[in-house]
Amino acid sequence: MGSVISKDSLKRIEDMVMRTSGKIIMGGGRMTGTSDLDGFDFSNGSFYSPTVIVDIETEDELWKEEIFGPVVVVRRFQVCKPFFRDIWRFGTDIS
Repeated sequence: MGSVISKDSLKRIEDMVMRTSGKIIMGGGRMTGTSDLDGFDFSNGSFYSPTVIVDIETEDELWKEEIFGPVVVVRRFQVCKPFFRDIWRFGTDIS
């Protein structure tokens, strides 16, 4: 896992995740401590834990905006039409 681009970007990601309407089921904060692999101190960079957020509302900024960080949001739909409408409206993509 690499560092996000800057301290400002790290703060933006933190703020967006803190304001979410969804439920954080994994991650959700800065990485701290040292790596078991090589002893790297995560406080020496802009590291954010891989984060998964579920049950997010379609009006949530994390649903509408590009995050540019290790954050994925998940929402269940009863029908596909609203899902595809949001993809086209916000210019987001799935892969």
